[in-house]
Amino acid sequence: MARLTGKVAIVTAAASGIGRATALQMAREGARVVVADVAENGTRAVCDEIARAGGQALPRIFDAMDAPSIAALIEWTHRTCGALVILHNNVGATDPALDLAVADIDLDCWDRTLQLSLKSMLIGCKYALPIMVAQRSGAIVNTASQSGLAGDLGLTAYGVAKAGVISLTQYVATQYGAHGIRCNAVAPGLTMTAAVERVMTPAMQQIFVRQSLLQRAATPADIANVITFLASDEAAFVTGQVISIDGGLRAHLPTTADMAALFANA
Repeated sequence: MARLTGKVAIVTAAASGIGRATALQMAREGARVVVADVAENGTRAVCDEIARAGGQALPRIFDAMDAPSIAALIEWTHRTCGALVILHNNVGATDPALDLAVADIDLDCWDRTLQLSLKSMLIGCKYALPIMVAQRSGAIVNTASQSGLAGDLGLTAYGVAKAGVISLTQYVATQYGAHGIRCNAVAPGLTMTAAVERVMTPAMQQIFVRQSLLQRAATPADIANVITFLASDEAAFVTGQVISIDGGLRAHLPTTADMAALFANA
């Protein structure tokens, strides 16, 4: 039997990137997946892809910037599917041209980024948790980021939002574990999605690859595999954790890549 057989899962931002890969993987593992995104064409394309592979998927268009839309997504899923066992909060983005250093950041960008990348996850949890409490089971997996674990030269709002996602994950795990609900987060490193390729030059990408112990960037499937594990009963005793999926980026001293190059040239 597949790991998620009989489970109902919502995956947000599921029309592309990590969300798409996670929706496909959860469907392969037997889940009935609600593919939720603001992009209608992409949402339906993912559902069609799941159906062609023999899986079950339902499209749901929603706006993560709108609290009633998020609440409606949760309520519709529960009413349509009769349960809600897995919630993968995956929405998150910023505008690199405006999300700058603290003294230079555009304040409207700050507000938008925190609403999209953090508040939307709070709202998803807020409306999913009563359903999960009533059924005394549930698994929530939030997408954080390496940006939420350390400072950087820019993307201030995005990093602060992702740090908030990590804290939110711990609060949900602490407050609802006694009700049979688990909440974990993943913190991906550089992951080669279309969005990353649009905003990061090859030279920028290579910096991350050079610092990776595995000498490559992640694929969306790399991240989806861990998310699916955390959502499954195989992770039944895992909660309140932040799993770095970074190819070993944070496992070594910051000097490691430069020292390796020095030794290679000696």
